[in-house]
Amino acid sequence: MSDAHTSSWFERFMASGYGRVIRIAFGVTLIVAGLALVPGIAGLVVAGFGLVPIAAGVVNLCPVAPIWGGHFIGARYCAAPVKMDSQRD
Repeated sequence: MSDAHTSSWFERFMASGYGRVIRIAFGVTLIVAGLALVPGIAGLVVAGFGLVPIAAGVVNLCPVAPIWGGHFIGARYCAAPVKMDSQRD
């Protein structure tokens, strides 16, 4: 993978602390919904799938980012903040 990928505000947000919390909360929501709302084996599958965003948020990974050319490792988005046009010298 090339390091030339320019990250979007969404990618940087999802790699931030707030984005990681959102991924974890989404995973917990999937687990609760799967166990409480979806009957049978399908509910267990939904609940099991909830572990993916929890793990991704805890270790700051983005399993879907390589699909659009992004980094799998979320810390790469946070390593060098991008200056906005209004912040440039």
